[in-house]
Amino acid sequence: MTHQDVQNLFEAHPNADDFLTARRLEDTIGLCLSGGGYRAMLYHAGALKRLNDIGALPRIAEFASVSGGSITAGMLACAWPRLQFDKAGACTNLETEVITPLSSFAKITVDVPAILIGFLPGLAAADRIAAAYDSHLFHGAGLQDLPDSPRFTFMATNLQTGSGWRFAKAYAADFRVGQIVRPRFGLAHVVAASSAFPPFLSPLRFSFAGHAVEATEGADLHRPPFTRGAVLTDGGVYDNLGLERVWKRCRTVLVSNAGRTVPEIGRPTGRWFGQAYRTVNIVLQQAENSRRRILFGMGNLGQREVAYWSIDTPNSHYGTVAANALSDEGSRRAAATPTRLARLADDEIALLLRAGYENCRASLHARVFLLGKLPQRPK
Repeated sequence: MTHQDVQNLFEAHPNADDFLTARRLEDTIGLCLSGGGYRAMLYHAGALKRLNDIGALPRIAEFASVSGGSITAGMLACAWPRLQFDKAGACTNLETEVITPLSSFAKITVDVPAILIGFLPGLAAADRIAAAYDSHLFHGAGLQDLPDSPRFTFMATNLQTGSGWRFAKAYAADFRVGQIVRPRFGLAHVVAASSAFPPFLSPLRFSFAGHAVEATEGADLHRPPFTRGAVLTDGGVYDNLGLERVWKRCRTVLVSNAGRTVPEIGRPTGRWFGQAYRTVNIVLQQAENSRRRILFGMGNLGQREVAYWSIDTPNSHYGTVAANALSDEGSRRAAATPTRLARLADDEIALLLRAGYENCRASLHARVFLLGKLPQRPK
């Protein structure tokens, strides 16, 4: 980046009354679903159940997701045309169309078999993950099978450019490369790219064959090999909360975070690999912390309406615990679930669903997000 490029960042839209200088901000609701493997997939499913119970689900205009959150969002997007909503805005078949398939999938271990296959010449672990998603959840669906409204955006990280690839029905794009209008990619491969956790399930190599990559403003890498394909890894590497799309578009931002905070260690290892692994996790954690500070800052300034709930925040910390809310010990057990795509027991599945439900309820109540105050989704 040149000196002039840096200066342009200061001068761009200096009078905009918005920290992010968002030029397409709408009075709509966006829901961000974080990464975190099966833990995130089920936690977010529980949050969807709570949002559905209060009739808020059909009012959400934007769903943005990364990694494990993309599995949940992908299942919801596939099922959306079949969902039946009553007069109060509650979906009467969310359980059968979304929650049950995700719960059943959580009983299957897919990460270890995929990793082992990835050691074979010419085969990739991420492709095996995509095959599992397609077989158990998406059944051949592609981006063009998703609804026009609400909009679903799946985030991956481009290892070539260091920026994010956004996949949606309308377009797929990296701001440094350009965009593909109406991409015909399979949903399973898009979700696999979003959840290609490094280093074992990553990368997923995307070919743009049959697609035209159009130049966009600021696309400084609109040339081969970047326009021929992308080498993608987990969307959480770039933005584990999935905020990038939503906070620039929606006045109301809901964030469901199933990511685990880097734990404290009294005596860190002195070995190179151990140091490198922990250092990378700390760097990623600080990047997430910075995004959260921006999010909360915009909420405090009144630039966004924000509700945030996290799997590692016990319900008692919201100050609005109901009699039947999840205990703090239950919250700790849910948060301790490994970040994997590995089989979970029935009681673990139930715990994660309940944690997402109760955390969402506590957060919305604490932020006084009454149903009547939530903006309607445009028709």
